[in-house]
Amino acid sequence: MSDLTPQDATPPVSDPDAVKGHPDALEAHPDAVEGPSAPAPRRPRAKLIIALSTALVVLASAGWTASQWPTAVASGPSADFTSPDPLAPWMPDHVPDSAQYPHAWTSMNEALRAKDRDAFLSHATGDAKDQLALWWDNTEKLGRGTAYIVPAIGADGGEGAFLGAELAFSSRPLRGSGDTDAGYRLTQGFGYDISTTGDGDDLRITRFEPWTPMPWDEGPLYAVTRDHVVLYGMADEKAIVDATVDTAEKGAVMAIEAITDLGGSVPMVGFVSGITDDQERMDRWQFGDDAPEGDPLIAGYATATNRPPGRSDLFEPDIAVGDNTSGVLVMMGPLSADQRLTTFTHEFAHGLHYAAAPLSSFDEPPVSVYEGFATYIELRTGLTPIEWLQDRRVQDLVATRGAAAMDDDLFGTEDGWLSYLAAGSYYLFLAENGGDPWKLALDGADTSGRSLIEIAGDSAFSEARWKAWVASR
Repeated sequence: MSDLTPQDATPPVSDPDAVKGHPDALEAHPDAVEGPSAPAPRRPRAKLIIALSTALVVLASAGWTASQWPTAVASGPSADFTSPDPLAPWMPDHVPDSAQYPHAWTSMNEALRAKDRDAFLSHATGDAKDQLALWWDNTEKLGRGTAYIVPAIGADGGEGAFLGAELAFSSRPLRGSGDTDAGYRLTQGFGYDISTTGDGDDLRITRFEPWTPMPWDEGPLYAVTRDHVVLYGMADEKAIVDATVDTAEKGAVMAIEAITDLGGSVPMVGFVSGITDDQERMDRWQFGDDAPEGDPLIAGYATATNRPPGRSDLFEPDIAVGDNTSGVLVMMGPLSADQRLTTFTHEFAHGLHYAAAPLSSFDEPPVSVYEGFATYIELRTGLTPIEWLQDRRVQDLVATRGAAAMDDDLFGTEDGWLSYLAAGSYYLFLAENGGDPWKLALDGADTSGRSLIEIAGDSAFSEARWKAWVASR
């Protein structure tokens, strides 16, 4: 694989794979071409849409500030945007956030823009100051650029904050690209419950607790940067980061090259990914306090984060807002140890897919759209042998169930890996018969209530022809 340059792939990122949600479908995958028993499950994959929608609904119901502050574009002619920002209309009775809230919020955002750590932390005390210092120092290691903090109603109905940043390789669709987010920055944002004292510029945050714990909230991180990936772990897991970063880089290059070879234009050239060899950490970061009982099955996941729900004069006008998903983060756990390259490539393929087609709370595409595409990338790159499509269990599933072999509920079963291969085989069938798998992946993200075959919508790619193609492998 040749190295990629920024010209080889255009910059976005989004993901329905799990918006810090609770996927109820687990990804499994065969590791060998022969063997009498089903392979060990691998990555968690989905109810991605339900998990995603849930997270977005939580944001909406939490009463996020959605001010309608009129703002100009950051730079360049406004015509370069696909359309004027609908979330920043001129409202004659509008009161800007900077006037609604204590001035400390303005000061904190000014400190973020000036990269003034001391000024930022001066608005917190005690444990809250320590937590914000962790966020500052850790996200700096992850390539933090533009960042913001805005007040919100917390998850418990009390005070809250939404804190986000543009981390390394964040998606930024290019102006003139036709992307609905063209010209805007896609940041990775998370919610926190807070307590405060004082008012005006004397306001102090005294409590700062994440809705869902993220690695940077738990202690010092260690990070290593390559051309297309920032790989990080907790400071006490430095060894696994150093031992894995080159594999992560290779997976990033393979995913980007595979999709650009398909004609895909994706507004990002790399990924931020974490790794841990501690299953308890993995479960906590994936599920929060709601980790499923039983043996762990999750080897890795990709998570779509959130953007601010509305325009605010507290942050820059070119930060993307609304209810669509935003930047993607990837995490590898101990169960990925014997298949790291495949797992990284699969999750990075998800990241590029989500980036090119962000989801809103109204989107409910089938799991097969995403898992099928990422599995197809594995088949296309040779990371998963095409011979696995000859497995009797895959053949029988497709022959007996047809399109239903890719139903959402099957991905969460013990034999879910068969549905991954079935969905991946449909993308491969379509590609080998003159279809456009990237177009199918994008079309599938903007639909609900239809099967992958119905989304393709062409008699050349009918269920009967697909079943015959699989049977002939």
